[in-house]
Amino acid sequence: MAVDYVPKSPIMETMKESQKLFEKKFAILQEISSTIVSTDNIDTISNLMLDLAISYTNAEKGSLMLINEREELCIFASRGIPPQLVKSYSTKLGEGIAGFVAKNRHPVLVEDVDRDERFSGLKRDHYSTRSFISCPIISKSRLLGVLNINDKADNTPFTEDEFALIRIVSNQAAIMLENAFLMKQLRSKAVELEEINKKLIEADVTKTEFLTRVSHELRTPLSSIKGAAFYLQQSEKLGKEEQKEFFEIISNESNKLIVIVENLLDFLRLENESGFAKKTIVSVSEIINEVANTKSLRTALSRKNIGFSVDIKGNVSDIVGDRIKVLQLFINLIEGIIHYLENGDSITVSADETESVNVALSVSRRLPEQELLYMFDSRRMMDMEQPDERLKLYLAMKVAEVHRWSLGAANEGDGCVIALNIPKGSKQKIDTLINASMEMFTEFISELLDVNICSIMLSDDMTGELTIKSAIGLSDDVMKRTRIRLGDKVAGWVALEGKPLLVEDIEKDARFGKKSISCYNTRSLLSVPLKVGGIVIGVMNLNNKKTAGAFTSRDLDIASVLGERISRYIEKLRAEGYHEGDFKHFLTSFDSLLSAQKKYHKKGGRMPQLMAGLMERLGTGEEQKKNALYVSMIYDLGLMVIGEGVLKKKKLLPGDARTVKTHPKTTISLLDEFEFSDEVRQAILHHHERYDGNGYPDRLKGEEIPLISRVLSVLDAFFAMTAARPYGETFTDEGALAELQKGAGALYDPEVVDALASALKPQS
Repeated sequence: MAVDYVPKSPIMETMKESQKLFEKKFAILQEISSTIVSTDNIDTISNLMLDLAISYTNAEKGSLMLINEREELCIFASRGIPPQLVKSYSTKLGEGIAGFVAKNRHPVLVEDVDRDERFSGLKRDHYSTRSFISCPIISKSRLLGVLNINDKADNTPFTEDEFALIRIVSNQAAIMLENAFLMKQLRSKAVELEEINKKLIEADVTKTEFLTRVSHELRTPLSSIKGAAFYLQQSEKLGKEEQKEFFEIISNESNKLIVIVENLLDFLRLENESGFAKKTIVSVSEIINEVANTKSLRTALSRKNIGFSVDIKGNVSDIVGDRIKVLQLFINLIEGIIHYLENGDSITVSADETESVNVALSVSRRLPEQELLYMFDSRRMMDMEQPDERLKLYLAMKVAEVHRWSLGAANEGDGCVIALNIPKGSKQKIDTLINASMEMFTEFISELLDVNICSIMLSDDMTGELTIKSAIGLSDDVMKRTRIRLGDKVAGWVALEGKPLLVEDIEKDARFGKKSISCYNTRSLLSVPLKVGGIVIGVMNLNNKKTAGAFTSRDLDIASVLGERISRYIEKLRAEGYHEGDFKHFLTSFDSLLSAQKKYHKKGGRMPQLMAGLMERLGTGEEQKKNALYVSMIYDLGLMVIGEGVLKKKKLLPGDARTVKTHPKTTISLLDEFEFSDEVRQAILHHHERYDGNGYPDRLKGEEIPLISRVLSVLDAFFAMTAARPYGETFTDEGALAELQKGAGALYDPEVVDALASALKPQS
């Protein structure tokens, strides 16, 4: 019996399309919901959201841009865009397509940009189609960035359905990024609190030392004065000569007391100033606003009903200083001034910028001229009715002095202005950034190479001597006192010769003689020169391996690679200068790197050893061998920003799998501040490509995949199979090699698998 043909109903087709769109939306939300708790890393989130957007629209190109502190849009994640453009590109709000979307805060779907009046005349380089989607990423009315999707694989325009999907992704991106930014601020505050706690401990130690010294130094003269006074009181009949003798004792001992007190105050001052060695880049507006919200200040203001306001004019440049001490300066200054004010008066803190950064405290009352003369004078601190307020003003003045800032007060009109003048200096900022960077580099290097002592020394601009800029495992006293001339000791020899040095036993090295040092538990050390433009600018030193073993040539290779990155980083800073916001971005980025590095477990063991062996068997050059060795110790750092719960799952959900797949890009982002080698970046990015072209992220095939990536792919699989894991069987070396050989030609490069088989053979 024939069945009559029933034509498809337009309503049914529409319902099916609506069902498909709903399923896609639901799938996106499912993927995102499963990843919200897996990471709070901004780079991972950016890459994840972009991957989702591209996957669900079948696009080939796209970018996720975020707003930086200069109110510019910068690319944080991209697909199909040249790497050099990604690193260099930024645009202001209102400029270009992304800037237009960001400024107007409305998502746009453009089917044909040439016919769209909103974007006529705007260049669209690097794109092959005229259709695109651009959505602002907004959280609670705050603009975070823009998500851009371009070039569908089939060259057709984007549809309204795809536009709806991208709007969902951008909204979810806003939620995840807002959470990540909050976590970032929390970590920053935690670091700040840790630094404050450290300073409080140091201050307590200094206070104890001071009290001990006061007790010791003052005992003798005070006893002499007390004895002389007692004798004068007890003796009714003393001749003038005898009285004169006792008065001379009192006078002489009093003079001794004055000298002792002055010396002790100098001691306190020097101890206090030593805390300023570690300066940072400080935001004036942030400091002033933080001061305004300080509980102690609000209490002091409320007692006299003093009005308080802040007036920051424009974007005031960051300054260089000890953040905690600068905060104390403003608090002490304002609390000291409150003493001179009466009920209902007001204080306005303003800041602007000319040739210098100028901060002014304007009070609504003129102060007595006599008071202004001695306001910051330590000689009048203790003979006034209010010594506490005097002391606060004196302490504020001392902080300004140590920073070499000028602080003064003068009556103007009906009020008084206390003015703080802070010189601007780009070199000072760059030097501060370099010093802070070196601290992070030493921590990173000590973790990577598993050493207890690591120091970075740079040449003094005036004397050429090497001074320690940062160190792990050395006391502050050693760091402050150490100055080495070219040619002297190990570091001086390395700086003079410009060559890396591996010393297996310093006691037996004729070049340096017997150099047994108490803080070293081994006699082996490494030292590599830091060079910019062929000129030695410093030295990196490594001592005391945690294993107590001697350093090897492989350690020297890795140290040399790291030394190159330190040198390039310093060169980049000095050549390109400093931009506001760069410092904070660097600190937070490097902090994320250090956090990942401390949890990383692939930096040692057999991996570097086998990597070196395979690269040797494959006949690569020395530079490529060094890069491969270095990459083998860092290539999976991006996994460390993903929640452990995800990594331990036996079966990953789609969202989990997508999150894990972002880790090569996250690793590159973690290293971004100092990794200059494109070979290293590409090796990390493509170590999950398959030899048959079915891997990720770019489905490269065969020798299109970088050699180091192909080697990493084999070794990563080998160590995954031979380690205990929640999602599969644990193999012996032989069993893992057999599995790799089965996958040769499809999953893995056959030549690399053969090289591993050769490396695993017992040596006769």
